[in-house]
Amino acid sequence: MASNEGATIPLRYWVEGEEKRVVMAEARGDFVDVLFSFLTLPLGATIFHESHDHNNQPLLIGCISNLYQSVKHLSPAVFLNAICKRMLLSPRNAFEASCQRLKLNIHNTTLPTKYFMCSNKTDHPSSNKTDHPSSPVMMTTFEEATCSYCGKPMDKELELLLESNEKPDAAKYDGVFVKGDAMFLIFDDLRVLRSTPSDSLQLLRKHRHKDFSNITEKIPRVGMQEIFNILKQALISKSPLSDAFLENRESKPSYSFSPNINNCPSHLKDYVEIKVMVSKSRNKVLFAEAGEDFVDFLVSFLTTPLGAIVILMNGKLSLGSIDNLYGSIKNLDPSWFIESSDESLLNPKVAPQFGCKNNPLNVLEESDPPKYWFGTPKKYNMEGEKEKEIISMKKDLLRDPPKEMKLFDPRYFAVDRSYKYGFMKRPCLFVVTDDLKLIPMTTASSFPYPDELEKFKLDDVEQHIVKIRKRSHEALNLMRASLTCKEAALTQSLFYLLRKWKCQRWIPFWGVLPKKKKKHGKKKEEKEKASRKTSDMRNREKDKKVKKTEDATENNPTLTTTQAPQETKIPNDV
Repeated sequence: MASNEGATIPLRYWVEGEEKRVVMAEARGDFVDVLFSFLTLPLGATIFHESHDHNNQPLLIGCISNLYQSVKHLSPAVFLNAICKRMLLSPRNAFEASCQRLKLNIHNTTLPTKYFMCSNKTDHPSSNKTDHPSSPVMMTTFEEATCSYCGKPMDKELELLLESNEKPDAAKYDGVFVKGDAMFLIFDDLRVLRSTPSDSLQLLRKHRHKDFSNITEKIPRVGMQEIFNILKQALISKSPLSDAFLENRESKPSYSFSPNINNCPSHLKDYVEIKVMVSKSRNKVLFAEAGEDFVDFLVSFLTTPLGAIVILMNGKLSLGSIDNLYGSIKNLDPSWFIESSDESLLNPKVAPQFGCKNNPLNVLEESDPPKYWFGTPKKYNMEGEKEKEIISMKKDLLRDPPKEMKLFDPRYFAVDRSYKYGFMKRPCLFVVTDDLKLIPMTTASSFPYPDELEKFKLDDVEQHIVKIRKRSHEALNLMRASLTCKEAALTQSLFYLLRKWKCQRWIPFWGVLPKKKKKHGKKKEEKEKASRKTSDMRNREKDKKVKKTEDATENNPTLTTTQAPQETKIPNDV
């Protein structure tokens, strides 16, 4: 079911009068479907939603907001092509088809998916039924994409047969992820349980409620604006229901970060290298110089769904209450889900064609995208109008013989086909600030941030080389810091590596200076002088003995040079 702005969902919740907080809420499966769909949202889509918030209050999630705004203001010339920028600013959801049936679909606020094919069929292998009878027709979901066969724009828009999106089991149970007629309890921190009297009483006892005298029941209708508020608070607060529904309640953002400093195997050769400038006195990363691989890694955060980030963090996101939603899916009985949708929600992937193959986090892209077929529908009721060709996700809805459609990545043909593509043009060089602002060196001075460097002495600023290895704690720490640290993502995630490697040589960013002669102290000079005097005395004594031996040899030829002269003893009685 496609949602609209006027749609609402009933909800019942209880508020404690003294502390002014939501004790718990009760709702049908359609409301829980919306909550669970948060996990399928790409991180960049959450920023996109909040930037279009009706209240015009942008959501600030760590340094990710800075990263999003940097991409927004970058010139299209620094990307592989103009499509890449739109992909990052409005990333698609791998669960898009399922989310279209939500009663309140916040995913509709992103740009609607359109389908295009090349209008020039004469140069395509698929047009020759003799030589290429089974060649699929190339299709794209990106406007202005270029045909891989003839090089012309793929500007022929296709219509999708909507009824193909409906799943039989989903229609049977009137739900998307969970059964629509089931009732659920939702805690203030977004933990979800099956609604039973025993669970309700246990929850009240846990919060030390002895009676219902100070608890007020409210039964509102929840619309799109309330869902946006819950999403916003779920990303920053441990009590999102209270912060979203109760007026005059000041939200308390909940962030925590501590780097994982477990050792990473040093023999791994697959890594991304960056050059980091640091201030020794302040223990702070000033900025980093990075190439296209590291920038691809950073911007790929925007296409990663929230559920995949929870998996990367082993269920401990340390960001708001999103991890509680993920844990609720694991703990709920699988029988309350439709078509094993719990397994899909627990393993969300990046939407097809939105991945980054050299991402150090190795986030998987959806490898089994839906199939599409091209042809004329069997049911066509428009009399007097020429039958039109459309696409469908079900082959049996089209007249024989339908043609298979194949989606292709528009980035694939912008570079060498053997290249593991990302989003940025190759080669490139960026300055990345501590709070994850991106500045391409094509527009920046070769000596960036003079105002920032004026605060430091030259001998306080040093350079270090940092390697971000694939599937390493360094990569995970950087993602976590970007979500939880507002101003110092690089410092919080990478500076422990500089302490760990402090035994290695530091190189000042201006290069290696000539070594100065060391000045010895007065005591050390006196000690060396006395040592030289003792050595001279020993040498003089040795010379005297040698001379005495030589004189004795000359006076007595019978003595050999090896014999020492003997003293003549005079008797006492003479």
